[in-house]
Amino acid sequence: MTAQHDDSPPAPGPAPVEDRLRARATEGRDRIAVTMLVQEHALLARPAVQRVLVAQTDDGVRADWTHLSLRLAELELDDAEHAFLEVVLAIALGRQVLLDRVLPLDDRRLAVVLRALAAWAGSDTIAVGTRS
Repeated sequence: MTAQHDDSPPAPGPAPVEDRLRARATEGRDRIAVTMLVQEHALLARPAVQRVLVAQTDDGVRADWTHLSLRLAELELDDAEHAFLEVVLAIALGRQVLLDRVLPLDDRRLAVVLRALAAWAGSDTIAVGTRS
């Protein structure tokens, strides 16, 4: 009995959820909100968040912001995580959010929010980062 080896590369698995969401979110607030979650990374890496946010469609996946907003209270989030997602949802859905929701955010998440607001305003020249 001879063994045959298949030297062809393995079939690629599905792209990471971040890449699939980015591919679908190409315009406006949806793109900005997806970018926020990708930059923040920790929340989008959670299976529970993916379950309520990521919707399967015929042509891939999309962010279901309404479903996330309806299920936000069911996720086990601390105040900073909850506040960050409220800001993301406000941008994604064009809703109002109180500015004090940024108070519990750490520097990393606050920078993500500030970059998103600059992008939403159409600015690509404002730098957000640490001052030296």
